[in-house]
Amino acid sequence: MSYRPYLEPSALRQMSGLPEQAFDMLVTLIARICENPYDPVFSAPTGVPRRRVADLGDFGFVVFAVDDDSYLIRVFDLAWTG
Repeated sequence: MSYRPYLEPSALRQMSGLPEQAFDMLVTLIARICENPYDPVFSAPTGVPRRRVADLGDFGFVVFAVDDDSYLIRVFDLAWTG
């Protein structure tokens, strides 16, 4: 079963001004994370249970939490370098 993404209001606010190319990367990355949020190719643990970080290349990174009970990926922090 695939996970569903949920962007917290904080992440939505941080998307303001995100370059088009970075937005495309973000959408692709979140789709891949929803297929397997624990895949080490796309994300890494942060030291906090169920919380992971994913790299957006030169654009920054995304921090998200995995809710295995409801199959939900909660994206709550987006740090970008632009």
